[in-house]
Amino acid sequence: MELNLTVIDGASLDASGLNNAISRPATTKLGLTKSPDTIDIAQMAIIGALLTVLIMACIVGNLFVIIAIATERDLKSRPQYYLIFSLAVADLLVGLIVTPLGAWSTILHAWTFGAALCDFWISVDVLVCTSSILHLVAIALDRYWSITDVCYVQNRTVARVFTMLGIIWLLSLLISLAPMFGWKDSDFYRRVMEQNVCLISQQISYQIFSTVTAFYIPLCAIISIYYKIMLAAKQRFKRERERRTVTVYQQKNLYYQRKHDELQKSETEISVETTSADEKAPISPRPTTEKFSKRASEIRLDEHNLKEIQPMNGQDQQKKQSILTKTKRKGRFRENAEMKRERKAWRTLAIITGTFVACWTPFFLVSLYRPICRCQMPILLESITTWLGYLNSALNPIIYTVFSQDFRTAFKRILTRLLFLGRPVQR
Repeated sequence: MELNLTVIDGASLDASGLNNAISRPATTKLGLTKSPDTIDIAQMAIIGALLTVLIMACIVGNLFVIIAIATERDLKSRPQYYLIFSLAVADLLVGLIVTPLGAWSTILHAWTFGAALCDFWISVDVLVCTSSILHLVAIALDRYWSITDVCYVQNRTVARVFTMLGIIWLLSLLISLAPMFGWKDSDFYRRVMEQNVCLISQQISYQIFSTVTAFYIPLCAIISIYYKIMLAAKQRFKRERERRTVTVYQQKNLYYQRKHDELQKSETEISVETTSADEKAPISPRPTTEKFSKRASEIRLDEHNLKEIQPMNGQDQQKKQSILTKTKRKGRFRENAEMKRERKAWRTLAIITGTFVACWTPFFLVSLYRPICRCQMPILLESITTWLGYLNSALNPIIYTVFSQDFRTAFKRILTRLLFLGRPVQR
């Protein structure tokens, strides 16, 4: 009894292969035959609809990023956004070339396009997905250097960014083209022609090289870089809080010094007025100054000891309380704003790192485990892990732009142009 004859005979898949794949009766493991009417068309339609939504989101999102950087002067004039532009190009190619063919084979559970197109599809898949991952490393490095190196922002030229992009695409090309130049396992063409399975080279040495270079090293780099960014940002927030605290105390010190001068002047005037007309002593505030200096030295720049400076009248008291209240409120407002900004920074880093790990780790674990165990992985597991990786290309334009006010403004302008049928938008 033949096992799993639902797999389509690759030799018969010519131009009418699709019709054969859908209409021919399928033999179950029990030897029973299903009629074409029993094929779950509804399930295929649901899967197809979900994958179509993902593909369209990938295409539209990355197109928006490309158009925004290409048309907005504020974005085009900043070299760091060329990294985002190149990332969007890689992810757009995922949406235009890789995912449509992948969706077709996922729905049919078979590759129906032959060996040559399989070779091309796998090469493009590895090229653009590897490039997308390496772009994330480059963006992380750019952000880290921007925070830790004052000179980097000034020296971040277009040529320097293009050098980074050249390294990314060349390394991705090297990984993707290696199987086409012979680094394939011996069963590659048999899988495509007999089992209708388009699978990347299962040569164990190539799988170790490709997975380590394309994912595991970038994964360690991204986690390490963003951890260092978190530490650097934490130190910066701490320094800003310390500077703000010093500023508040300086404001209080100015207030106390002003009241000190007013009281000193007042006591000097009182000393002059109470001097007897018969006395020939010079009008001098020296004794009072000495007395007051001793008193002023006891003043603490602390709100608790504010009572040591007695105001001249109730109006001064109200003015003093008003100044201190405003200072406190301003300090609390800045502190709350700073805490919100800090929490937003941590949340952004967590989303960036977490999304990358969640999307790509399952796929590369399966990719490395498959040639080692030399076993056939469940179709559902293969499909889920593969499309999780493709999902990352649809999420990248959201993650790397939604937190930027520049991109949000650019997207609003693009949408406005589309709504107004291309009429110019007032800036």
